[in-house]
Amino acid sequence: MPHRREPTISGRGWPGAALLHLASETLALGCLFERRGSAFIRVPVHRRQQIPGCEWHSRRVAGLLRAVSYTFEALEDWTALAQEAPGTVAALYRSILGRPEIRAEELVWRADVYLRGPDGYEPAFPAGSYNPLNAWNTVRGAVHLNGSAAAGFAAAPRPGAGDRLRLTGPVPQRGLLFHGGRDVTAEVLRASRREGPGRPPRRLEAAVPEEADWSLGDLSLPDGDRFTPLGLFRALLGGDPAGGPAGGHGPRRGQGRGVVAASPWAMKGTGAMPFLPGQLVAEALLRQAGPIAAQAPDRS
Repeated sequence: MPHRREPTISGRGWPGAALLHLASETLALGCLFERRGSAFIRVPVHRRQQIPGCEWHSRRVAGLLRAVSYTFEALEDWTALAQEAPGTVAALYRSILGRPEIRAEELVWRADVYLRGPDGYEPAFPAGSYNPLNAWNTVRGAVHLNGSAAAGFAAAPRPGAGDRLRLTGPVPQRGLLFHGGRDVTAEVLRASRREGPGRPPRRLEAAVPEEADWSLGDLSLPDGDRFTPLGLFRALLGGDPAGGPAGGHGPRRGQGRGVVAASPWAMKGTGAMPFLPGQLVAEALLRQAGPIAAQAPDRS
């Protein structure tokens, strides 16, 4: 398959839509510390900055977006599991991510880890304890929510387990994803892990069929905009990536394209804005978004 450039972000809702997209696809970088004698050595850690209750990881092949995995699994559940059955955690990681090479030692802290506070260095995680900010749950994948793991970050903790997204109906089979005018929702979107038989999904995956010669970036959302992970999430909730009402520039929900009439999602306290790590990073993202704004098509 020849290499193709992914479509640019639409100018609709600019600059809000593009800024939110860039922010949600950029990992926040924080810093913890390990003690070496009398010195404290920096330990960089990453965290996703996405919507409360839902986080995702994008997988690209040859520069093309082929899959996005959304997780709604609470951090607290995994921390408790690691304390009760540590041997189970690595096996679940391998199964969920389809990566048999994951080693148990990659999921725990190798030494005592400290957080630097106003009164000096304070213990954050003991050696051998579960590391919710491990690479397989940040840079290389999304197994569970890590937004509320505040250690190493200046921002306040994110909402806890009570605010995670829950699907109250079946996974939509139509009306969300379109390729060349054809509804491909059923081909692309599926539940990849459930809470139990007949229970709500813990994970959703949007993935291009193996035999397809197109990428997720070639798809359109119900409002006619190009696919982005944040855009699909907002479409599932009944809104657009810029935080406005769904279908504001395209078919209204329940009209045309077979769009579902009511959102199958329910969540307490869902917000439209992803976590932003601070003014400096927000300003840097705006500067980065500048060239995209210039390239964005005028759909007025």
